[in-house]
Amino acid sequence: MKMSADEMINRGRIHLELGKNEDALIYINRAIELAPENAVAWAAKGIALVNLGKNQEALDCFDKAISFEATLAFAWEGKGIALTKLNRAEAAIPFFEMALNIDPSFSRAWRSLALALETLERCEDARKCLDKADELDAEKT
Repeated sequence: MKMSADEMINRGRIHLELGKNEDALIYINRAIELAPENAVAWAAKGIALVNLGKNQEALDCFDKAISFEATLAFAWEGKGIALTKLNRAEAAIPFFEMALNIDPSFSRAWRSLALALETLERCEDARKCLDKADELDAEKT
């Protein structure tokens, strides 16, 4: 049975959640072969690469995802995470802010922004972001 790009992405995401990043890349790369302009696939590939410590390569994937779908909040957040991991926290902040402009209820982006701010020793700002994330997560339960 032949799987669609969306089915490949879903399998890739499951592997990401299980921490099986190399396996996730197999499915995500197949999805990209089937649908080369699929923004979700490119962003998912970026996440897998970040998880594998390939942050520079991940940036290219997030850029592609954003070029195909500029309103994909988790692609903007992913780019910020990759930049933070490359010791470029200051450069990462606008990407987290863009993710939050798209989806103000994206608690993980609030947490990622907090980490970048903490890295820059902006502890009060980081605490406010963490409080916002906690508030959003509490609303979900």
